[in-house]
Amino acid sequence: MIENPSSEHTRLDIAVEKFVKGLNIISAAWLSSVAVLILYDVVGREAFNTPFHGTNEIVANSVLSILLLQLPLSVINRSSLRTTILFDKVGITGKKTIDVISYFLAALLFLCIAIGSWPNMIEAWEILELEGSGVIEIPVYPIRTLVVFVGAVGFIVCILSVFQSITRVQEYQSYESEAPSSE
Repeated sequence: MIENPSSEHTRLDIAVEKFVKGLNIISAAWLSSVAVLILYDVVGREAFNTPFHGTNEIVANSVLSILLLQLPLSVINRSSLRTTILFDKVGITGKKTIDVISYFLAALLFLCIAIGSWPNMIEAWEILELEGSGVIEIPVYPIRTLVVFVGAVGFIVCILSVFQSITRVQEYQSYESEAPSSE
């Protein structure tokens, strides 16, 4: 943890990073809960002939939610899928340009997800949309809200990353010092 924000790590950077780490913790807890639910369902089904009704619906909605909650931290940690064939061969300006373009396109994608999902979220809340049939029905409107929320958070994280790519030369200089020499 950074005690004193320097020019490299502003308070906004620290706050955003803590927030998205919190989202990641929520996704980890959610994933653990889903694993326990699946175990309970399988054991109940096989050993006692009493499955947990609604497991399929809960798991289906949880997979998307868990993935979405992890995306902003993967952007901040630069652990998104990236090909380094071109990135490793260009200089500092090229690396900055690739990052700015990549983060800007990702910001547009997250913004489109948030805006495109907004009408479905509103409708889901109006009708209190449920998924499932028979014994159990799972509310879908919280998941639709999560999609809009994470789209907005992802947009903010990517815009912050664009700004950092433009203003922080030292990050790209560390790439140069880590690169293997061609001697």
